[in-house]
Amino acid sequence: MSVERNSPIPLYFQLAESLRAAIDSGVYGPGSKLPTESELCEQYDVSRSVVRQALQSLARDNLIETERGRGAFVLERKVPIALVQQLDPLRDSMAKAGFKLTTRVLRQERIDPPAYIAGYLGEDEAVFLERTRYADGVVFLVVRNYLPYSRFPDLLSSNDLGDVSLYTYLASKHDAVATTGKRQVEMARLNDESIAVQLHVEMNSYVLFNREITYDQNGKVLEYYESWHHPDRTQLSIDLQRAQ
Repeated sequence: MSVERNSPIPLYFQLAESLRAAIDSGVYGPGSKLPTESELCEQYDVSRSVVRQALQSLARDNLIETERGRGAFVLERKVPIALVQQLDPLRDSMAKAGFKLTTRVLRQERIDPPAYIAGYLGEDEAVFLERTRYADGVVFLVVRNYLPYSRFPDLLSSNDLGDVSLYTYLASKHDAVATTGKRQVEMARLNDESIAVQLHVEMNSYVLFNREITYDQNGKVLEYYESWHHPDRTQLSIDLQRAQ
């Protein structure tokens, strides 16, 4: 097993894809342990940092779970269920349900995003927003948004994001309308201590995790975001219609 050093594709991504293929093909079945970091370094002739990036990528996609002192283990495969949902601002949908939404902006920074996010955005600089959302004064959601810095640098100085929907702001200030997107929602173990503190839940407890890429009316990436919903304060509602 090897990676192509002359390829423009990052080494960690090549390694992650190789391991992903091995998991998909059953080489590493659910519950099985992946080779150690040292073993992967030797097998693929890469540095430990490359191995760790690859494992982090697989963990983000909930293909593996790492346990300190024990290693990385393959998780059970999850059944994908396709849903269609309106890209309405959260404030609107909550108002329809009778809740008052309030927002607290925790971080509003220009950053060099992780490589996998930079790949989605198509550039190496991002506007990073971290916000907690409250329903009638009770926290139920933490969201982290990553937007292309070259398109929306003014977001860094905006004081409106606690009161105005991000989608509304982008549409009114930049004529960038959230039109389409790809969203993945699943139950996942919470391994980020700062998120656990904000949601008032225990580390490693299960929360509703959401990952999304949103595109504007011209097909350009508008944002990449991840969010964590309190498991006891969020309910999914799905409208069903039988095909004719």
